[in-house]
Amino acid sequence: GVDDQSENLMTLRGLLKFKNDRPAVPLEEVEPVSSVVKRFSTGAMSYGSISKEAHETLAIAMNQLGGKSNTGEGGEDVDRLLDPKRRSAVKQIASGRFGVTSLYLTNADDIQIKMAQGAKP
Repeated sequence: GVDDQSENLMTLRGLLKFKNDRPAVPLEEVEPVSSVVKRFSTGAMSYGSISKEAHETLAIAMNQLGGKSNTGEGGEDVDRLLDPKRRSAVKQIASGRFGVTSLYLTNADDIQIKMAQGAKP
Protein backbone atom coordinates (compact mmCIF):
# COMPACT_ATOMS: atom_id res chain seq x y z
CA GLY A 1 0.00 0.00 0.00
CA VAL A 2 0.87 3.67 0.14
CA ASP A 3 2.31 3.38 3.64
CA ASP A 4 4.60 0.53 2.56
CA GLN A 5 5.92 2.59 -0.35
CA SER A 6 6.38 5.66 1.83
CA GLU A 7 8.67 3.68 4.13
CA ASN A 8 10.85 2.91 1.10
CA LEU A 9 10.93 6.63 0.19
CA MET A 10 9.08 5.83 -3.04
CA THR A 11 6.57 8.63 -2.53
CA LEU A 12 6.66 12.27 -1.49
CA ARG A 13 4.88 11.23 1.69
CA GLY A 14 7.83 8.97 2.51
CA LEU A 15 10.15 11.97 2.57
CA LEU A 16 8.03 13.89 5.07
CA LYS A 17 7.93 13.53 8.83
CA PHE A 18 4.66 14.41 10.53
CA LYS A 19 4.43 15.61 14.12
CA ASN A 20 1.79 13.71 16.05
CA ASP A 21 2.33 15.40 19.41
CA ARG A 22 -0.16 18.20 18.75
CA PRO A 23 -3.68 18.07 20.20
CA ALA A 24 -6.45 17.27 17.73
CA VAL A 25 -8.39 20.21 16.32
CA PRO A 26 -11.99 20.13 17.59
CA LEU A 27 -14.36 19.07 14.82
CA GLU A 28 -16.51 22.19 15.21
CA GLU A 29 -13.44 24.30 14.28
CA VAL A 30 -12.81 22.39 11.05
CA GLU A 31 -14.23 23.74 7.78
CA PRO A 32 -17.14 21.54 6.65
CA VAL A 33 -16.74 19.33 3.59
CA SER A 34 -19.62 21.14 1.86
CA SER A 35 -17.59 24.34 2.03
CA VAL A 36 -14.30 22.76 0.91
CA VAL A 37 -15.72 21.10 -2.23
CA LYS A 38 -17.04 24.42 -3.54
CA ARG A 39 -13.42 25.19 -4.43
CA PHE A 40 -12.98 21.96 -6.44
CA SER A 41 -12.73 22.45 -10.19
CA THR A 42 -11.85 20.16 -13.07
CA GLY A 43 -9.24 21.05 -15.63
CA ALA A 44 -10.40 22.54 -18.92
CA MET A 45 -10.87 19.55 -21.24
CA SER A 46 -12.82 19.83 -24.47
CA TYR A 47 -14.81 17.19 -26.32
CA GLY A 48 -11.84 16.97 -28.66
CA SER A 49 -9.55 15.79 -25.87
CA ILE A 50 -11.94 13.41 -24.06
CA SER A 51 -15.15 11.61 -25.02
CA LYS A 52 -18.63 13.09 -24.75
CA GLU A 53 -19.42 10.59 -21.99
CA ALA A 54 -16.32 11.50 -19.96
CA HIS A 55 -16.97 15.23 -20.41
CA GLU A 56 -20.57 14.91 -19.22
CA THR A 57 -19.66 12.55 -16.36
CA LEU A 58 -17.17 15.09 -14.99
CA ALA A 59 -19.86 17.78 -15.10
CA ILE A 60 -22.42 15.57 -13.36
CA ALA A 61 -19.94 14.59 -10.64
CA MET A 62 -18.84 18.16 -9.96
CA ASN A 63 -22.45 19.37 -9.87
CA GLN A 64 -23.31 16.67 -7.32
CA LEU A 65 -20.29 17.62 -5.19
CA GLY A 66 -20.92 21.34 -5.43
CA GLY A 67 -17.72 21.93 -7.41
CA LYS A 68 -17.26 23.23 -10.95
CA SER A 69 -16.41 21.55 -14.24
CA ASN A 70 -14.83 23.41 -17.16
CA THR A 71 -15.99 22.98 -20.77
CA GLY A 72 -12.57 23.50 -22.28
CA GLU A 73 -12.35 25.31 -25.60
CA GLY A 74 -14.71 22.94 -27.43
CA GLY A 75 -17.96 24.34 -26.12
CA GLU A 76 -20.83 22.30 -24.73
CA ASP A 77 -23.84 20.54 -26.27
CA VAL A 78 -26.89 22.81 -26.29
CA ASP A 79 -28.99 20.13 -24.58
CA ARG A 80 -26.64 20.28 -21.56
CA LEU A 81 -26.51 24.08 -21.22
CA LEU A 82 -29.87 24.37 -19.49
CA ASP A 83 -29.72 21.12 -17.48
CA PRO A 84 -28.38 21.92 -13.99
CA LYS A 85 -27.34 18.29 -13.48
CA ARG A 86 -25.29 18.03 -16.71
CA ARG A 87 -23.95 21.52 -17.44
CA SER A 88 -20.41 22.73 -16.90
CA ALA A 89 -20.20 25.77 -14.64
CA VAL A 90 -17.06 27.21 -16.24
CA LYS A 91 -17.23 28.07 -19.94
CA GLN A 92 -13.92 28.55 -21.72
CA ILE A 93 -13.39 30.84 -24.69
CA ALA A 94 -10.28 30.40 -26.83
CA SER A 95 -9.07 32.13 -29.97
CA GLY A 96 -10.98 29.70 -32.22
CA ARG A 97 -14.24 30.39 -30.32
CA PHE A 98 -15.40 26.79 -30.92
CA GLY A 99 -18.99 26.41 -29.78
CA VAL A 100 -19.19 29.94 -28.36
CA THR A 101 -22.64 31.50 -28.72
CA SER A 102 -24.62 34.02 -26.70
CA LEU A 103 -26.60 31.11 -25.19
CA TYR A 104 -23.34 29.42 -24.18
CA LEU A 105 -22.02 32.58 -22.50
CA THR A 106 -25.24 33.47 -20.67
CA ASN A 107 -25.33 30.00 -19.11
CA ALA A 108 -21.90 30.26 -17.48
CA ASP A 109 -21.22 30.69 -13.78
CA ASP A 110 -17.64 31.65 -14.67
CA ILE A 111 -16.08 32.56 -18.01
CA GLN A 112 -12.46 31.60 -18.63
CA ILE A 113 -10.67 33.40 -21.46
CA LYS A 114 -7.75 31.43 -22.85
CA MET A 115 -5.08 33.89 -23.93
CA ALA A 116 -2.53 31.59 -25.57
CA GLN A 117 -2.17 28.08 -26.95
CA GLY A 118 0.42 25.68 -25.69
CA ALA A 119 1.27 23.00 -23.18
CA LYS A 120 -0.02 23.54 -19.68
CA PRO A 121 1.41 21.81 -16.62
